[in-house]
Amino acid sequence: MSQMTFQADEVLRLLRQLPPRERLRVVARALPELERVMPANPPVESDFWASIDVAALAEAQPVRPVEDFETLLGGWPEDESVDDFLAALRQSRQANLVGG
Repeated sequence: MSQMTFQADEVLRLLRQLPPRERLRVVARALPELERVMPANPPVESDFWASIDVAALAEAQPVRPVEDFETLLGGWPEDESVDDFLAALRQSRQANLVGG
């Protein structure tokens, strides 16, 4: 852990020990100083907002065109009903909610 991180953690620990109004007073007093030493608009990477076309984006990532349409269907058995699919979907979502 860096020294600054340790100091920030210690400041927060001490700040949390104060009553809420006193915490607010401390932050209000510190804010003008922070605004003086920090730039108003931090520098932004120039290419962050640059647009890229879909072909270039696909080339930059390990994606390939779908050659078999059946792979997009997800492998659900054809003899299963939509109701079975929806029940399985609900069950899966419920399990994810409960299990994390």
